[in-house]
Amino acid sequence: MKRLAYLLLLVIILASCSAPKNIAYFQDRNPGSQEEVTVNAVPFKVRPGDRLSIYVKSRNSQLTNQFNLYTTVQQNGGSNASSYIVDDNGEIQFPVLGNIKVAGKNRQEIINFLSDTLRSTQLVDDAIVQVEYTGLYVTVLGQSGGRRINIDKDKLTLFELIAMCGDLNMDSKRQNILIIREEDGVRSQYEVDLTTMKNVYESPAYYVHQNDIVYIEPSDKAKRSSTVNGNLFQTWGFWTGLTGLFMSVYSLINLFVK
Repeated sequence: MKRLAYLLLLVIILASCSAPKNIAYFQDRNPGSQEEVTVNAVPFKVRPGDRLSIYVKSRNSQLTNQFNLYTTVQQNGGSNASSYIVDDNGEIQFPVLGNIKVAGKNRQEIINFLSDTLRSTQLVDDAIVQVEYTGLYVTVLGQSGGRRINIDKDKLTLFELIAMCGDLNMDSKRQNILIIREEDGVRSQYEVDLTTMKNVYESPAYYVHQNDIVYIEPSDKAKRSSTVNGNLFQTWGFWTGLTGLFMSVYSLINLFVK
C-alpha cells in the first residue's frame, strides 16, 4: 500500500510537470530538408452574389467614362471603380456591352475578356481593365470569437487566414480545424491538423475559398472549464487533496489493524 501511494504521488508530480503536445505547430518539421513544392492553388471563381469592382482606363478618358458609371468603390490607386453584384444567372450588366457572363471565371479571365472585347469592337483601342474583389469573405467561427474575413486577392492560405484572426489562443484545438465548403452544388468538409506540416500542405483546404466556413474547436480543457466543476480534475489542488485523503485513509486502516 505504501508503494502504491508513493507511485500515485510520483505519477501526479510527473503529470503536472509534463508539457502539452497539442499546442505547437509543425511538430513534424525537419529543418534543413528540401522538397518540391506542388502548387494546388486555384484562383477564386466568381459566383452569383459576389461583388466586383471594375475600372476601365485608356489615354482617352472621354471614351472610358461611359464604362465607369458607378463610383462607389475606391481603388488602391485612388481612382473610382464601378461596382457590380453578380446576379443569380452569373451575369453583370456592363455599360454598352450589356449582360456579361462572369460566373465561373477568375479575376484574370474577366480582365482578359473585357479588354479583348473593348479592343476588338474598337470601343476603346487601348483599354486597360482592372477587376478587384470587394465582397468575398470567409466566415471563421469558434475560438476565434466569430468573425468575417474579407478576401482581396486571388489566393489566401489557411495560415494567412488564421493570422488575420490574430492566431489561435491556447484554448484552441489545432488537430481538427474544420473547413466547410459549398461549391458547384456540393457541400464538402475538410479537417486540417496544424500540428503536422504534411497534413496542412496536402489538404484541399490549404487555400481557402470565398464563403468557406472555418470552425476552430475549443480544447478539451476549455470545454471542461465551461461547466461548474468541469475543470476540477485538471487542478493541482484536487490531486494533492486526493493523495492526502488516500494517505489519511491508509494511516487509519493501519491504526485499526494494529
